[in-house]
Amino acid sequence: MAEQITDTKAGIEIQPITRTTNILVVDDRADGLLAMEAVLSCDQYNLFKASSGQEALRQALFNDFAVILLDVQMPEMDGFQTANLLRENYRSKHTPIIFVTAINKEVRHINQGYENGAVDYIFKPFDPFILKSKVNIFVDLFEKNLQIKLQTAFIRQKELQEKEKQISEIRQESLRSYTHLADAVPHSIVKVQPSGEVEYFNHQWLEYTGFKSDIDWELVVHPKDRRKFLALWLRMSCQNKQICEVEMRLRRARDGAYRWHLVKAVPELKNGENISWIASCTDIDNIKKTEESLKGLSRELNRSNKELEEYAYVASHDLKEPLHVVSSFVHLLEKRFQPKLDDRERQYLTFIKEGIAQAQRLIKDLLEYSCIGKKKSFETVDVNSILTEILTNLKIIIEEAGTTIEYIPLPKITANYLEMVQLFQNLITNAIKYRSQRPLEIQITASSQQGMWIFSIKDNGIGIDSRYKDRIFDMFQRLHGKDEYSGTGIGLAICKKIVENHGGKIWIDSTVGQGTTFYFSIKQ
Repeated sequence: MAEQITDTKAGIEIQPITRTTNILVVDDRADGLLAMEAVLSCDQYNLFKASSGQEALRQALFNDFAVILLDVQMPEMDGFQTANLLRENYRSKHTPIIFVTAINKEVRHINQGYENGAVDYIFKPFDPFILKSKVNIFVDLFEKNLQIKLQTAFIRQKELQEKEKQISEIRQESLRSYTHLADAVPHSIVKVQPSGEVEYFNHQWLEYTGFKSDIDWELVVHPKDRRKFLALWLRMSCQNKQICEVEMRLRRARDGAYRWHLVKAVPELKNGENISWIASCTDIDNIKKTEESLKGLSRELNRSNKELEEYAYVASHDLKEPLHVVSSFVHLLEKRFQPKLDDRERQYLTFIKEGIAQAQRLIKDLLEYSCIGKKKSFETVDVNSILTEILTNLKIIIEEAGTTIEYIPLPKITANYLEMVQLFQNLITNAIKYRSQRPLEIQITASSQQGMWIFSIKDNGIGIDSRYKDRIFDMFQRLHGKDEYSGTGIGLAICKKIVENHGGKIWIDSTVGQGTTFYFSIKQ
């Protein structure tokens, strides 16, 4: 680009300045960079490419860019983090950033992008024409800004009348550029003065609402959302300098349908005072409907789970007595006919007794699982006291297994005492059951993180393959045969339910042959 401003009457001449228009494209994928290059490559642009956020920051330290196309999903440093750091660099502080993404189309991600300095979003796969059109707008603005700087230097040398004329022309050009930019954004935009007078609206607003001049807000805003609108306007009219945001339904002109929008009003300040508000209206109706649908499915799932738990409780409870009867009669038969039985018949009886014992253990575990959460009483619980009680309960099996258990002073938490005993005891006995040939060592710790207590129970046992780290918490999931390790496959499912009942989550970190660490969180 070359600019030369001359005033022969005043004898002032500014020499031409030639500058290549730079564009920065950031994407960790080579095919993404290649696609951008194919669309934007031309003689007017000098295209810079970066395959990471760090490389983009280095490029921005030494070059001025008209626009930066920034991929959101990148390893190590994502697009949002990169944008924040770009804003701290004086060269790229005001450079327009367009986020390019293939998955983050949700409103919360879009808003996060705008909060991190984005001026627009482009979703993959992109339309080459739209991409090039949007880039052209920002390149045009970049060149206009350079032109404005040159013209400002020239205007200072001229008389007041000529200066005002030039400033007026520049403002008109900026307004036209702003209008083109606002029309290119896929959201309705309205600029409102503090008095309530509408100063500007873009093409999307006109097409959606149908209003060409004065806006009758009562016809635009849903009757049930007008109180929200009045509250929003009250905040705006009281010289509030904070960004205002609210969800409301706006009427579509072509069919009279009301659709949910996220309305975000940003104050435009001059000398510390609000001179106008720029409001963007993003259609989130489909997202709201999806959320409502998910809420309904969640309620139905909770109802179904509750019915299943009640059924499991009733079924398990009712099965206890018949099994007790069967066990008693098997014992009587064995006692009465023991001398008359051959080896095979005695083996049959052994199988029957083992099957009954397994069924009784399963019923016991099912009853425990279905009862979790029914005990709503929470109290201040000292975890050190819990471990003292557990070590007493498990004293014999701990000694038989040659287990060493170490723990640091543990906190007091608000929890159900019996469920906490069951949780810690299940995890400790699980470590003892799946120990290796070397002496078993168990370490128990706790740390505070973001309003949660994070507990860890670490052992040096046989470990768990990472492929099964989520599956082990499901009901009846066993990684080993019954001939290797006894159990019902419910113990860890009970642990998960207890933790979730206390508002936390449970997970593992394990290496086969080296041991396993169980982590779980409890609210402070």
